[in-house]
Amino acid sequence: MKKFIAFAMVALMAAMPMMAQRHNYGPTPSNRYDYERSHSRWIRNYYGKDMYFGLRIGPAFSHVSGDGITYAGSSKTGLHLGGVVGFEITNRAPVFFETGISYVNKGGKGSWLGHNVTTSLSYIELPLVFKYIYYTDLGLSIHPLFGGYLAVGVDGSIKNYDTHEKTSAFGKDSELGLPRFKRFDGGLRIGCGVGFSMFYLDLSYDIGLANVCHNDYDSSSNGTFYLNFGVNF
Repeated sequence: MKKFIAFAMVALMAAMPMMAQRHNYGPTPSNRYDYERSHSRWIRNYYGKDMYFGLRIGPAFSHVSGDGITYAGSSKTGLHLGGVVGFEITNRAPVFFETGISYVNKGGKGSWLGHNVTTSLSYIELPLVFKYIYYTDLGLSIHPLFGGYLAVGVDGSIKNYDTHEKTSAFGKDSELGLPRFKRFDGGLRIGCGVGFSMFYLDLSYDIGLANVCHNDYDSSSNGTFYLNFGVNF
């Protein structure tokens, strides 16, 4: 997995200058004139299409919170990597629906019965968000977003650093006596992005609504803060 992530990062960085040469998104006077007349029409003239594809990569800062989940109460840094596609859903306003697929590391750090414990949870996620894309005459675009996400756990571990023991994070019973996790996750997503030409940056936060722990914990959930870099084309 580490080799795949390293390869994906190199491929993304290599693709940026090539795609930048193929796309010239700089605004022209006629674009700005159309923008002043009609925001939605300006977007079509600016991009030439009513949908986009994108690549995203960046850090994910996550934690697990809930009743008694003290062993995962501190944040853990992981990786977020994926692709998105956006569709304009109305010709009356620059509102887009964005979805895609991504791989993300979640989890948390903390203590359990006096032991230092780190939980690593890897998910495949499906974003389901709405964006309002506001373009300025400076060539920048602002992308406030709101929606949700669905996720399924594909890999995970719980490691006790004091005893050097490690077990799978998903399942019902742990031989180490640690709470274990369900594979399904889902919740809300809020954030805002900024675009310049084909380049894109956003900050977003996932508010987990699913109870991700087994055993006797009634309200455990994931919370994840993202910083994403990428390109749209």
